[in-house]
Amino acid sequence: MAYDSIIQTGSFTADGNNKTLKIRSDVDKMVFENVTQWAGSNNGYGFRYTWYRALDTTALMEYHPAGDHTCAVNTTAAAIELIDSSNYDLGAAIATTSGTNVTRPVYETGDTTGLANGSIVRLISTNHNNLNGLDFTIDALAANTSFRLANTLATAPGRIAATGHYRLVAPNLEIYSMFTPGNRNIAKIDKTTDVITTLVDHGYAIGQKVKFSIPAKAGMTELDGITANITAITDNTFTIDVDLSAMTTFTFPVYTDVPCQIPSCVPVGDGKSTVSSTAPSKFYNQGFIGVVLTGGTTYPGGNAGDVIKWTAFKAVRIDDE
Repeated sequence: MAYDSIIQTGSFTADGNNKTLKIRSDVDKMVFENVTQWAGSNNGYGFRYTWYRALDTTALMEYHPAGDHTCAVNTTAAAIELIDSSNYDLGAAIATTSGTNVTRPVYETGDTTGLANGSIVRLISTNHNNLNGLDFTIDALAANTSFRLANTLATAPGRIAATGHYRLVAPNLEIYSMFTPGNRNIAKIDKTTDVITTLVDHGYAIGQKVKFSIPAKAGMTELDGITANITAITDNTFTIDVDLSAMTTFTFPVYTDVPCQIPSCVPVGDGKSTVSSTAPSKFYNQGFIGVVLTGGTTYPGGNAGDVIKWTAFKAVRIDDE
């Protein structure tokens, strides 16, 4: 028998946040070299990290222990996560202790492991009944303290949440969006600007068509069943070519609304209907295998502005016939 290997390389400039790398094959070993910190002499900064599959999420770290080019070694936990976006496991239920009654609720929790700004979480078993079971993009993360729902609701939940739980659905939108474009629940509709805000960042493109489902308790029922073109986008909003100014004001359901029906939209072509878009390349399976790197001083994702080179190795066994 013989062994062969697949070697892949690449580089990126860090922004200080977690970084997703898409790898063309499975991987058994990775090496990350922070070129910026290798040349620098910043106290405590890591400049090279080595990871093996057997280490799970821990990486071996080489770093500058003082303000010079001396070297020391250590391990850094929760540094790298091997992922397959087509089969990403829903996280365990993590306790929350409270949630604010505002249009961007903040939830307190003693455990934010795996979360980052831009992660998608699902709320469960809170007394924000109107939000339970829904997915949300988060921001304003305070490690092991709290996180905020990133995208503004049209209406606050109606009361302060007591204890409850959340589950990590995906560390970022790339992993969440197995197929694009996808259905999105609607947080807010501004009838003065024709702008729609979604609970999870949408990933839509200008030129796509979306069809709306607006239940009676959300107010703007004139939009129900309407198909519109997307004319402008941000990460969490999109503008449509329908004049909403004369329609009823949109409201997000509050906790007393029973049954609680959530307004939503779906791109035309997301099901059996014909794709209608000037960006047809957006309609495809985006599943991938790769890694998520934790950002920061002692992590392979690096600090903002760091240039990082990486090499991935996959061992392949070949049996002689």
